[in-house]
Amino acid sequence: MSKFSLSVLTLWISGAVSYAQFNMGPKITSMGLNGASVKDVWSTVANPAGITAIKSATVAINYSKFLFDSELNTQAASLIIPFTKTFGGLSFLRHGFTEYNEIKTGITIGKKFSEHLSIGLRANLHQLSISHYGNSTTFSIDLGAIYTLNNQIDIGAYITNPSRQNFNSSAIANNIATTLNIGASYLASDKVLIAASLSKELQAEPDVRLGIDYSPISLLSLRGGISSRPFKQFFGIGLSYQKIMLDTAIENHPQMGCTPQIGLSYAF
Repeated sequence: MSKFSLSVLTLWISGAVSYAQFNMGPKITSMGLNGASVKDVWSTVANPAGITAIKSATVAINYSKFLFDSELNTQAASLIIPFTKTFGGLSFLRHGFTEYNEIKTGITIGKKFSEHLSIGLRANLHQLSISHYGNSTTFSIDLGAIYTLNNQIDIGAYITNPSRQNFNSSAIANNIATTLNIGASYLASDKVLIAASLSKELQAEPDVRLGIDYSPISLLSLRGGISSRPFKQFFGIGLSYQKIMLDTAIENHPQMGCTPQIGLSYAF
């Protein structure tokens, strides 16, 4: 294990850092983490109401590599199945390195109550394992809603872990973030989607996020975004061919450097 990993691990164990790096998939990530109103197959880990926009059964996988450390990475998978006005979703995310592993498994249910309003609920199982310290397991829920004002504007909001569940065992004590996310997206044309959101974690400063998705042709999407706390830049490219979608993203963190991400999805 590198000295950097050892330092991060020490902070995690001491409770000084609450950091899970559960990403939102390459599309939402490359748009500045605007998961409140942007609807995607990775809404299973963002706003759970967003799964109601998926028209056919879709499966996706995702991998992120943290370049500041040779071991640290994230693997994820997502599945959404539509049933008329009710939608089901599954998600799996693993983040960590040899001495530290955090796993989050989620079951999402979304429902369209009208042409304008969708509501989603996600139940999560969290598992934390730290070498020589033991394991801890806990549960949490997330709630979200998206209101479609018209064909161009979506307004979304979701809250993660409102009951403030934490890892808490005799060996491990670590926080699971409680965040409130509010945002809107604007379809400026059939080629341009603009999104903005505000994310507020308890006892932390709010994070303002901006993102854009530009599709010059139907097969190609160019994406970018920024966030304020900390100030991060995002960039990504999406390629789609028939039922297959390949998405990439790069997140630039002021302390941790660049984190590339790649995802592949298939709509049945």
